[in-house]
Amino acid sequence: MSIMNNFIINFCLLFTTITLLFLPFRNQPRITPKTHLKTRLILGGIAGLISVLLMFNSIQIDVARIDLRIIPVAIAMMFGGLPSAIITGLMIIGTRFLLTPADQLEGVIVSTVVIGLFIGTIGIVRRYVRMTFWNFELMIGIGIFYSLPAIYLLTNSWSTFFKISVAYIFFNLLAGYVTYQLLAELRRHFENIQYQQKLAMTDALTGLANRRRLDDSLSLVGSAEDGYSLILIDIDFFKHVNDTYGHDAGDDVLRQLGTTLASLVRPDDLVGRYGGEEFLIILPDTSAEETKKIAELARMTVARNLFPTTSVPELQITISLGIAHSSDSYTSLEALQQADKALYYSKKSGRNRSTVYTKTLELEQA
Repeated sequence: MSIMNNFIINFCLLFTTITLLFLPFRNQPRITPKTHLKTRLILGGIAGLISVLLMFNSIQIDVARIDLRIIPVAIAMMFGGLPSAIITGLMIIGTRFLLTPADQLEGVIVSTVVIGLFIGTIGIVRRYVRMTFWNFELMIGIGIFYSLPAIYLLTNSWSTFFKISVAYIFFNLLAGYVTYQLLAELRRHFENIQYQQKLAMTDALTGLANRRRLDDSLSLVGSAEDGYSLILIDIDFFKHVNDTYGHDAGDDVLRQLGTTLASLVRPDDLVGRYGGEEFLIILPDTSAEETKKIAELARMTVARNLFPTTSVPELQITISLGIAHSSDSYTSLEALQQADKALYYSKKSGRNRSTVYTKTLELEQA
C-alpha cells in the first residue's frame, strides 16, 4: 500500500508541476524539434526540474529508486527533440549522484545507463514519428522496458520486483496518458488565449492593428538614434465614396488600402486603422527624410492603382498624409498631434499630398 501511496504522490506532483512550470510557454508558438534551440533547451531544463522534484519524492527499495521521471524525459523528447531530452537526462543523472550514498553508487551507474539507453532509443524513434498520443505512450513503454531489468538488478529479489513492477507499469502508462491529455488541453487553452488577444488587437475590417494596439505601440515606441516617425493617412473624399456607392464599397476600399499600405512598410513598422478612414503607420528608428520617401511611395502607389468594388470596378482614390518625427516632440501623443496638423495642412492644400510637420507649419495654422 505504501508503494501505491508514493506513486499517487508522484502522480499529483507531476501534474501540478507541469501545469505551473509550462505557463511561461502560454504565449509561445507550439514547440517542436524545429523550434529555436534556446526555447528547446529551456523546455529541457523545465522537464529536468520536474524530474528532480519527482526524484526527491521517489520510492526507495533496496538500492533502487523508482518514480515517474521517464514522463518528463518523454515530454522533452516529444516536443523539444534530442537537445531538450539531453538536458533533462543530465539533470536526472546529476541529482541521482547527489541523492545516492557513496556505498550505493552501483544504483547511479545502472540509472545512468538506463537514462542513456532510453534517450538514445526514443531519439531515434522521434525522428520518424509524429507527435501523437500513441507515439508518446510508445516512448513511455520504451522507458519501462529499460527500467524493469534495472529495477530487478538493484532489488535482486523476485518477490520485491513483482511487488513494485505492476504498480510501476500501471502508474507510468496512466501518467503518460493523463500527461499527454493535460498538455494537449493546456496548448488548446493557450492558443485560444492567443487568438482572443489577437482579436482584441486587430481591426475586424482590414485585419490590421486596431486603435488599441496602435495606442499601446505609441506608448512603447523607442527612442533610437534616428528616433521614430509617424505617418497619419486619410482617404480623400471618402464620404463621397460611401454616399455614392454605398458603405459596402467603402469597406472594400478600406480593406484594399490596408493591404496596399501593409505591403509597402518594412518588417519592423506597424500599420493600422486608427479610426474611420484614417490609417497610422509607426516607423521606429526612422529619420524624417526616410519617412518622407515612404509616405510619397504610399501616396503615388495609391494614386496610380485601382480599388475595384462590386459596384465600381475601376474606382480610383487618393490619400493625404501627415508626417511627424520624434525630434520635434517630447511624447508620442505630441508626435501624433503634430502628424494630425500636418495631415490637416495636406488636405487644406489640395489633398493627394504629404506634409512633414515643422514649427513653421504650426505658426501658419495658428
